[in-house]
Amino acid sequence: MTTPTPATPRAIPFIKGAPIIGNLLVFGRDSIGTIDRVWKERGDIFRIQLAGNRSFTIVSHPDLAHEALVDRKAILRRPADIEGGTLLTPMLGLSVLTTDGETWFTRRRMMQPIFHRQRIQAMGETMAAGGARMLARWEKLPDGAEVMLNDEMKLVTLDIINGTMFSSDILPEVDRIGNAVDVGLHYTQAIVRNPIRLPASWPTPGNRRFWAAKALLDDYLYRMIRERRASAEKKGDLLDMLLEARDEDTGKGMTDQEVRNEVATIYGAGHETTALALTWTWYALSQNPEALRKLQAEVDTVLKGRAPTFADLPSLPLTLATLEESLRLFPPVPFTARMAYAPLTLGEYALPQGAFVGIAINNIHRHPDFWEEPEAFKPERFLPENRARINRNAYIPFLTGPHVCIGNTFALMEGHLLLAMLAQRYEMALVPGQRIFKEQTITMRPKYGMRMELKRRKEMPSP
Repeated sequence: MTTPTPATPRAIPFIKGAPIIGNLLVFGRDSIGTIDRVWKERGDIFRIQLAGNRSFTIVSHPDLAHEALVDRKAILRRPADIEGGTLLTPMLGLSVLTTDGETWFTRRRMMQPIFHRQRIQAMGETMAAGGARMLARWEKLPDGAEVMLNDEMKLVTLDIINGTMFSSDILPEVDRIGNAVDVGLHYTQAIVRNPIRLPASWPTPGNRRFWAAKALLDDYLYRMIRERRASAEKKGDLLDMLLEARDEDTGKGMTDQEVRNEVATIYGAGHETTALALTWTWYALSQNPEALRKLQAEVDTVLKGRAPTFADLPSLPLTLATLEESLRLFPPVPFTARMAYAPLTLGEYALPQGAFVGIAINNIHRHPDFWEEPEAFKPERFLPENRARINRNAYIPFLTGPHVCIGNTFALMEGHLLLAMLAQRYEMALVPGQRIFKEQTITMRPKYGMRMELKRRKEMPSP
């Protein structure tokens, strides 16, 4: 519902910073913590000075977020920055994630059938095979071995995205590809934080690292695309579907560059977010042993020791609820930005053309007016019998409106299946003495990693 325009718009509380640099340093050191702290001090909408005349209006109320992302979508659009795209454009190119307007609409319409639920369901076997390869690696480790869990989760989700995209196993080179994507994400965040942006063509260390990473990724992706176009074999994977996609008005397919951009986007968004969701889920479970016990009880009762399959997922509602509660407390993408392409009002507040608006998903998911015990990890909130109590505007891990994540079904299915596989075989304990600090690049990562002890379960049903 669109909020009526007030006769006299209210002024947005303004958080002024130091001369020249504004709040850039404190924001850069801990953007998630800073946004959370100011929200609790100043309320559901405020404007924070970054550097010079740059500022961001931060929204932390579910209704205002819905208005921004749905009701005002024609005016509040993704901020164009480079080549008509967003800050992610240098790494991902112009894709369904980095464009808006007519370009986005055409591409989204072409790609939507690819992510239809029935097509995603057919990929369940590939997801399970990736999980099985990870467990086979872990079986070679001694009981109680320490692993960097975020790296392990990234490895398995990259393996799965490659299997579903290219029908192949890339474990020998998965680290290089994953690192190339990481370099691109960090490069993007550095652009956001730095008020002095040097040209990308200048041979700075950061620019050189970025262009080397992009060249590596391009070489791999273009090679895969060329080989598939030249082959008569149809594998029925995501790459085949992208090559076969057609615009319903013109009948045209995508060029190699357009396919490359969408593949890079699926790589970047498809593995990183699910890997982080699983990492933070196991962090939450390590701090909530009763929630882990209930999860294991469900897995044991349903599976009776055999490996889970896609067909088992409807019978594992608490497993899904555990993942969804983790997505509430630790949204992999905690913040999304829009820019006003014309003057507008948002709720009772006036925004000028050119204003930047940030939706603080991490705050919305903890808003005390919409969540009981908002800081508590309570998976039962998301059980089928309790879902009607959840305000849909207060839970947006995949965003809402026209730009809702196109791969949300893929991500939930993959996370659901992998969580069941892991909970069936392992318990995880956080290695003592480490600092768990939530760092926002584009995604929300544990800045110093997440070291866990892998403990094999001693008592579990035999298949």
